[in-house]
Amino acid sequence: MKPKDLIQRYSDGETNFTGLKMPGANLSSADLIGIVLNEADLHDGNLIFAYLNRANLAHTNLVTTDLSGANLSQADLTGADLRSAILHGIILAGAILQETDLTLALLIDANLIGADLRGADLSGANLSGACLKGANMRQEKKSFNTNLQGANLFKADLSGANMKGVDLAKANLSGANLTEANLRDADLRKVDLTNANLTNTILSEANLSEANLTGATLKKANLVRAKMMHTQLSEVNFTEAIMTHANLKAANLKGANLSLTRMNHADLTRANLSGAILKEAELIEVFFARANLTGADLQGTNLTRADLMSANLSNANLTGAIMPDGKVYNTKR
Repeated sequence: MKPKDLIQRYSDGETNFTGLKMPGANLSSADLIGIVLNEADLHDGNLIFAYLNRANLAHTNLVTTDLSGANLSQADLTGADLRSAILHGIILAGAILQETDLTLALLIDANLIGADLRGADLSGANLSGACLKGANMRQEKKSFNTNLQGANLFKADLSGANMKGVDLAKANLSGANLTEANLRDADLRKVDLTNANLTNTILSEANLSEANLTGATLKKANLVRAKMMHTQLSEVNFTEAIMTHANLKAANLKGANLSLTRMNHADLTRANLSGAILKEAELIEVFFARANLTGADLQGTNLTRADLMSANLSNANLTGAIMPDGKVYNTKR
């Protein structure tokens, strides 16, 4: 079948083209709203600016197909193969992309608002500037979760996205908006989150080991039991964050703002907190073995039963702090 025949038959009212073989087809700007093309072969095709709203493209072969500017809002792309596809500026709002293969796909400035990406493979994909507000990437099975390893999400909007258990190892999320996103138990090892906004974000039990969060905002974030070993956290704003039982061994928190945080039972062994602000933070039973607190502001902190025996507190301000023995620090003693 030729592209013009498909368009004519669709215009005549036919919508079911299951299993169609049309590789390399030029369907640019075609109006095919609601068409059924599941299990079709459209690889290497041209679907630029096509209208495929609510189309059924489940398990369709779209490898290296160009869908730039196309509208696939509420389309079903379950299990579709979009490896290395060009999806610049595509509209996928509310689309179903469960277990879809988007490896190395180009999704710059794509609209994925409310899209279902559970189990999708986006490893190596370029999503810089993409909008993923409210997208669902929640891990369904421990052995099969959404894969964003090495993906480029520079300045992407992921606010409110459900990314529980997602694999984002080595991804670029610098400047990204992750406010109120759910990243519980996510793999964020070696991720670039410099200057990212993670206000009110859930990061409990997430693995942020060796990640770079320099200059990021994590105000009121939930980091309970998060793993942040050897993580770059200099100049990060953690105001009012919950960080109980967090593992911050050898983390770099130089100049970080940890005011009003709750860090009870956290492990800060060999962490660098020089110049950090910890005003009125809860630091009950925190382990500061060989931590560097040079010049840190610890005014009004609660250090009850904290281990400060081998910490460096040179020039630290402990005015009004509750010390490990339960006594308030006296500047005159």
